[in-house]
Amino acid sequence: MESASARKLTTELFRVHAAEPTLPRTQALRKSMLSLIDGPGLVDDGGKSVFSYAHPLFWAPFSLIGDGGAGS
Repeated sequence: MESASARKLTTELFRVHAAEPTLPRTQALRKSMLSLIDGPGLVDDGGKSVFSYAHPLFWAPFSLIGDGGAGS
């Protein structure tokens, strides 16, 4: 798996969950996936998008295991 997209997805997941602690974890993951899909993708040093992370290859392998409800 391409590690930059995995890092972006998990970082966004924790950011969303921290910003909205009552949001179910499943919805936080969904928001993170949509952010990756809609985002600029991999950007080179010049600020140019090299490729998009919209392809399921970058976000579909992730799933929530355990309690998908809101955190406490």
